[in-house]
Amino acid sequence: MTKQLFHALLHALCRAAALLWLAAMPLAGRAQPAASAGAPVPGFGVMVHYLPDKQSVNEIRRFDVEAFAATLADMRASHLILTLGQNNGQYIAPNAALEVLCPASATNRPPRDLPMEIGKALRSRGIALILYLPFRAPQADRALMDCLGDVFEQEPPPARFIAAWSSVIRDWSERYGSLVSGWWFDGTYNTKGITPAGWEMLCGAARTGGSNRWLAFNAGEGPERFSLKSAPCQNLMAGEYMQPPAHLSAPPSELALHVLTPLTASWGREAPARFTAAQLRNWISEAAAARGLFTLDMPIDAAGRFLPAHVALMKSVTARKP
Repeated sequence: MTKQLFHALLHALCRAAALLWLAAMPLAGRAQPAASAGAPVPGFGVMVHYLPDKQSVNEIRRFDVEAFAATLADMRASHLILTLGQNNGQYIAPNAALEVLCPASATNRPPRDLPMEIGKALRSRGIALILYLPFRAPQADRALMDCLGDVFEQEPPPARFIAAWSSVIRDWSERYGSLVSGWWFDGTYNTKGITPAGWEMLCGAARTGGSNRWLAFNAGEGPERFSLKSAPCQNLMAGEYMQPPAHLSAPPSELALHVLTPLTASWGREAPARFTAAQLRNWISEAAAARGLFTLDMPIDAAGRFLPAHVALMKSVTARKP
């Protein structure tokens, strides 16, 4: 055996041991969290695409958590879907498991734990927090994809990646514990080859710290996909629907109804609202009647401020009748 081959095998064994430890055990020194907060109140909620990149991550210092949470309360939102990150490899929260597996990922760690601050501010206002995370490794960060053992998201996920990603999810689940009421996983396009043990790892990781969380796995947009069940533990429709029908309906399903659509022309885009107050009021009412959720993606700036016109619109939509 050559020296190079010996070192390669040793490295692989060490990585495998780390994956097994991270997937199976809570991180040292961390108390077990209590059960998660209750499910969101049926009706209206907000999603935000807050996605700073590695060049602008220090902008996170500008985010005004109290003002952000207060505005959500003013709009009478029952829940928030918050992006932890997407495809550029930058996340807005620390993750010890990710740093063990891929030490270089700590280079651009943000200067504050924004989800923790937001979770506490929302809990004090009775607003549920759902965390957004892609189902696969960041597709625009080749180095992180390779480190985590992932491939192109349209291909089946390798078993090594499932183990690694489960440990990353588990770390955030434990970290935020009772502050988190659910997970919304994006890009569940190909689940072929995931074994029952693999699903048990993933689902168990998402439920760590809160066994009653909402879990949504998004297989795509539109009438054929918004209500699909893509994971054995899924209990909430992903709901992505760019142009919802005049009246909300879904095929018979064991999943809770959820419709998610951008208020403007696209996700996170600062532009005029494309729906009237009457449309929004009807959709929210229909979702609530079905004990489901209606979520609007709304743009924010680097400080976490919504467009005033959007806030005024939603306050008028959700205002209680005299």
